[in-house]
Amino acid sequence: MTRYLVFFVFLLCGCQVSQTVSPQVVIYTYHSDPPFFLPDQPTDLSRAWVDRFNQWQSKIQLRVEHIERGVLNQRIEEGNPYLILWANPLFFISRDPMLLSSDTIFWDADILVSRKQQPIDYHRPPDLIGYRLGGRRGFYYKGLNELSDEGKLTRIDADNDNQNYERLLRQEVDLFIMQRSAWYYWRSNGLDETLLYVASEPHDGYSRHVLASAEYAELLRLINEFIAVSRQDAMWRAQLMKWGVEGLMNPFELELEELLDADVDKQR
Repeated sequence: MTRYLVFFVFLLCGCQVSQTVSPQVVIYTYHSDPPFFLPDQPTDLSRAWVDRFNQWQSKIQLRVEHIERGVLNQRIEEGNPYLILWANPLFFISRDPMLLSSDTIFWDADILVSRKQQPIDYHRPPDLIGYRLGGRRGFYYKGLNELSDEGKLTRIDADNDNQNYERLLRQEVDLFIMQRSAWYYWRSNGLDETLLYVASEPHDGYSRHVLASAEYAELLRLINEFIAVSRQDAMWRAQLMKWGVEGLMNPFELELEELLDADVDKQR
């Protein structure tokens, strides 16, 4: 009965089904930075994850589609079925209280980067009063948004990390906030760390998952099996090392404070 129910759901979602081709389902990613999104490269972490999932089983074929966060928010609020890669349930629960979440794929954090010659350390939001912070358009940073609204912090938003990095070097901002996964990628791919200083304490920490609407409950169970198998897969861990994020597989790579203080209102 479950098999036929899932098949019927796939038809309702506009999936492609034939006698010889596995049903195809779109999985969204809204991240615009490496390693999740490298549109000019043959692959990136999102496409690599989906390719491995498709090779691991033959019941379903996922197809990754990059989407702007605002468009994704609207689709969810309109009640459309969805799968989202690299998200945390706390980022979307207000838009769909019935959403489902996979097991953790890996852990991530927001970090604060300043110039080596003018290092800025961080422990709590008031530490940044009076500074110019490079943020990301549409992102909510707990405590920092409020300081910006009060005029105690100048926030200058960009579309990607590279824009913030260039503004930092031109001294147009004093520091910027980015994801640790992106930092690991750039550090493994030619970033000159000697120019930069990373605050010892991150702004926050969080886990990354696949999120799903209720229609995809059966598929999410299959995804959880894949996540469990991948943790023990030496070839997959080698791929994660290539993307610079292998260390994020283990929550103990994060500071205790990051695990205890996962912010709930992210617009990631």
